[in-house]
Amino acid sequence: MDKKAVIIRKYFELSDLASADEHALHEIIGLFSAKAVVKGANGFVANTPVTIASFFTHFFQDNQELHHLCHVVMDQGVYKAEWVVAGRKRSGQLFAYHGFDRYEFDQDDKIKFLQVEIG
Repeated sequence: MDKKAVIIRKYFELSDLASADEHALHEIIGLFSAKAVVKGANGFVANTPVTIASFFTHFFQDNQELHHLCHVVMDQGVYKAEWVVAGRKRSGQLFAYHGFDRYEFDQDDKIKFLQVEIG
C-alpha cells in the first residue's frame, strides 16, 4: 500500500479515537496542509488551519463514539475512500452512514483537499 493510502487509513483510525483522545484529534489536524480545504458533507467549507481545527474539534465533540470501515482506491490520480460508520451522538442518538471521500495531497504528503459525501 502506498504512503497516501496509509495516511487515509490513519485518518479513519484516528477518527475512531478522537472523540475521547485529544492527541488523536491533534494528529488528524496534523495530516492536513496549511493551505488545505475541507468540504464537509453538510456543506461546511473549512479553508484555513483555524477553521479546519474548529471543524474537527466540533465534529468530535458532537460525535462521541465512532467506528469506521473504509476501502481506499486511487482513480485517475485521485485518492478516494468508500466508508461506513456507526456512531453515537452526544445526545445519545445512534446513527450509521455510508459515504465517499475524495483526497488530494501536496508534495509533502499532507492532505490539501478533502471532500466528504454521504450517500
